[in-house]
Order: sequence, then C-alpha cells, then structure tokens
Amino acid sequence: MEGALVVGALLEDAKLEKVTFEECVVENSNFTGANVAEANITDTILEKCTFTGAAVYEASLNRVLVKSTRFQAVTLAESDMQDVHFASSKLDGANFRFSKLKDVLFYSCEMVGCDFLGATLENVEFRNCNLESAQFVSGKLMDVQFPGSNLEDIKIDKTSIENVTVSTGQALYLSGVFGLHIQD
Repeated sequence: MEGALVVGALLEDAKLEKVTFEECVVENSNFTGANVAEANITDTILEKCTFTGAAVYEASLNRVLVKSTRFQAVTLAESDMQDVHFASSKLDGANFRFSKLKDVLFYSCEMVGCDFLGATLENVEFRNCNLESAQFVSGKLMDVQFPGSNLEDIKIDKTSIENVTVSTGQALYLSGVFGLHIQD
C-alpha cells in the first residue's frame, strides 16, 4: 500500500507476507496474533493499533512513528529499524532478538521483560521507559541512553555496557548488578 489511510482494519491471526506500507497512516487497527513475514514499513504512522502476540519476522521499518500502540509479546526478531519512534506504547515482553536498531527512540513506553538478546543498538534512547527485567545480553550497544528509565532487574552483560550512558542513580544500581562494591 502506498499513501493509504487505514482505519479500523481487523487482521487478527492473519498470515501476511512481504506487506508494504509506504507513506501510510494506520489507526485503530488490530493485528493481534498476525504472522507477518518480511514487512516493509516506510514513512508511516501506526497509531492506537494492537499487535499483541503478532510475529513480525525480518521486517524493515524506516522513518516510522508508533504511537499509543500495543506491541505486547510481539516478535520483531531479525528486523531492521532505522529512525523509528515509539511513543507512549506498550511493548511488554516484546522480542527484538538479533534485530538492528539505529536512531531509534522509545519514549514513555512500558517495556517490562523486553528481549534484545544479540541485538545491535546504535544511537538508541530509552527515555522515561519502564525496562524492568529487560534483557540486553550478547548484543552490541553503541551510544545507547536510558534517561529517566527504570532499569530494575535489567539483564546486561559487561561487554554490552561499554558504550552506554546512564544517570548517576542508574550507574549505582548497575554497579550492584555487576558486583561492584562502592565504599567511601
């Protein structure tokens, strides 16, 4: 689809391959449980949609705004995302395994238990997000920031944290995660 306005689409449990959304606006649409392979989403807005439990493999997202959308337990594994903004969305349990994220902003998102295992994150910001129990293991993090975000019970390995910017409070918390004891 190109240049389309999609409102109220019901695609629960649909099987879609090589779907393209270019310069589209998708609102109030339901993709719960959908199986989407090799989607290409460019210059598109997804607003107030539901992708809960959807499997979106090997997707390409470029210049996309995701606003007030439910991505709970969605699988976005092995996907490429560039210049994507997630705002006020629910991504609890989302799977970003082995994905590549560049110039991505997560703003005020619920991301409890998100899985970034083996993912490459470059210039990614998690601003005011709840990342409790999120996993950033065996990945590559470059210029990643967590301003105002909850990092409680985060799982991250020492090699991944080398290029991460955190606040003083977050640094104190993470020092405990890595067994560092601070003594004055």
